[in-house]
Amino acid sequence: MSNRINVMWFVPLPLAVLAGQAPGATVIQPSRNPSSDAQFEALVAGEVDAVVTAMDNVIGWNRRSGPKDFRVVAQVERTTPLALIAARDRKSMADLRGTNLLVDAVDNGFVIALRAMLREAGVDEDGCRFTAAGGVTERYEALLEGRGDATLLGQPFATQAAKAGLVQIASVPQAYPAFPGQGIVMRTASPARERIGAWLCELEQARLQIQDPDSLRPTDEGVALLIEHRRLLGLPGGEDAYSDVVDTSLLATFLGNDQ
Repeated sequence: MSNRINVMWFVPLPLAVLAGQAPGATVIQPSRNPSSDAQFEALVAGEVDAVVTAMDNVIGWNRRSGPKDFRVVAQVERTTPLALIAARDRKSMADLRGTNLLVDAVDNGFVIALRAMLREAGVDEDGCRFTAAGGVTERYEALLEGRGDATLLGQPFATQAAKAGLVQIASVPQAYPAFPGQGIVMRTASPARERIGAWLCELEQARLQIQDPDSLRPTDEGVALLIEHRRLLGLPGGEDAYSDVVDTSLLATFLGNDQ
């Protein structure tokens, strides 16, 4: 059997780069995607075997028309250091009332955390406009061009935005210390299941090599936070359980335990 898998991500996964240097490692056929919607469509069409994405996307994708078997099979970042970056004239959460906020997707992903932050700051998120502008690169460029008032950015884009004179007004990890980073998402019916399991073993070896103390198992508290945000906002998924979002069977089978 070929040890090649197709993986779509926003930026190359450092752990995967390290794992790929080992002799006989799984051959990753990578592609950079412009949005989480593109990831969803590629998974449905069978064009990719797995994606690296915001873990909340699973909750939204399983409620779209089409397959309902999307699951997070590993967490590859303990958290995603997202900063809420705004135009120069916006200095606080209160200044985001009635603004145009640039997001990847309007109903799943990091936008849920953003909406929760707005709600908890007393800002009526229903009074804001959420504009789908694509992945982090696309949102960064759109914000610089003045096509929106604020967006969530990870590194290195948040630092670049600060150098360009834009303003950081909040941080997702500071607001929600348990907020989970990106995960590896696949369909449970994928024919590449065994190959992805072998890849998880290689990622685990790379994790041990750099003495990363964090497990590949998605954290209970992180998944619970994603579900709680949806409950707070009255969105579908607020009633989900851990097993509706995560499938740990690959980790259990290929790593010999449940992490």
